[in-house]
Amino acid sequence: MKISIRNAEKDDIEGIMSIEHESFHTNIAENSDTFLERIETFSHGFLIIVIEGEIAGYISSELWDYSENIDTGKFVLGHSIAETHRNDGKELYISSIAVLKKYRGKGYGNALFSELEKHITCKYEIASIILIVSENWHAAKSIYEKNGFRQVHVISGFFDDENNSDAIVMRKNRSN
Repeated sequence: MKISIRNAEKDDIEGIMSIEHESFHTNIAENSDTFLERIETFSHGFLIIVIEGEIAGYISSELWDYSENIDTGKFVLGHSIAETHRNDGKELYISSIAVLKKYRGKGYGNALFSELEKHITCKYEIASIILIVSENWHAAKSIYEKNGFRQVHVISGFFDDENNSDAIVMRKNRSN
């Protein structure tokens, strides 16, 4: 089986959107303009995994100014990366990660996650990595915990899904 991980390109948008729509509730799935802006603004932080020629998963990120205190107002679905990304930011924010259903449970999400961390921390001075995860996404939360993330905050009713699910803010501090 031929598997590769590479930076996303604008031409990958159709595959990325297929994954997005299969993976997330309609009210929280992000649109193609959001993903295209992420690719254009911080291509180093947007990776895809390709399996036998098919885009099977993606991970997108941006760099934020680091603060020990969590600013929950920064976590907005579909936000403009141009307004929040800082090339000299010390905090890597994982804005989204998803894998096609037929490839889940095989370690591809973890591979994307590990590759992004390696890819970014060798180019940028990162103090911590932060992300949000729905309280209902147990498999994703498990991947993050296995990668050293700890819950640091909860944003009540963050996700506009059938349950108005809470978002769990998780952070991993890095020692440089």
